[in-house]
Amino acid sequence: MTGRRGVAKVGTVLVMFLLLIGGTQMVFSQEARAEGEFGSVISVNPFGLLLGVANAEYEKVWKPNMSFVGQAVFAFRSSGRWDWTLFGGGVGVKRYLNPTAPEKLWFGGNASLQYVSAEYWGDSDSSLFFGLAGLVGYKWIFGERFTVEPSLGLLISIGSLSIEGESIPISGVGGGLGISLGYAF
Repeated sequence: MTGRRGVAKVGTVLVMFLLLIGGTQMVFSQEARAEGEFGSVISVNPFGLLLGVANAEYEKVWKPNMSFVGQAVFAFRSSGRWDWTLFGGGVGVKRYLNPTAPEKLWFGGNASLQYVSAEYWGDSDSSLFFGLAGLVGYKWIFGERFTVEPSLGLLISIGSLSIEGESIPISGVGGGLGISLGYAF
């Protein structure tokens, strides 16, 4: 994949992500909400920044026990002679065990698309990766609107990169642990 085509594809994915969030906001904003009920949550994982990962999530309640999720991620890593960058987005769903969305115990899944670029001693490659995740978590709403949400998941990444004939081992199955802080409105 050439650099310009790769950037164009990533730009297309990001525009689609923004349109999805904007579209769901317009559709669901027409619903009347009871006093004290939250219809949306925006959250970030501040601890991911320690590992070079910045991710954000927008959650929109669809039913009393279900919500739609849109996510964005940017990651970078430099290790010795390796440099790599990842950015992309995903969509998913959270199903709450009780009709308390967006609060308390939930399980769900998401699908994501990421653009990955890697460089090793001047040689580089880039590719699109597809990801699937199964997740479980618990969200608390503190005070008036602030949220804390630990989660645990199983992640699958499908894609490949090769530099100087060497395959980069970033496809496969792995676990994920996260803690997000957010704002409900």
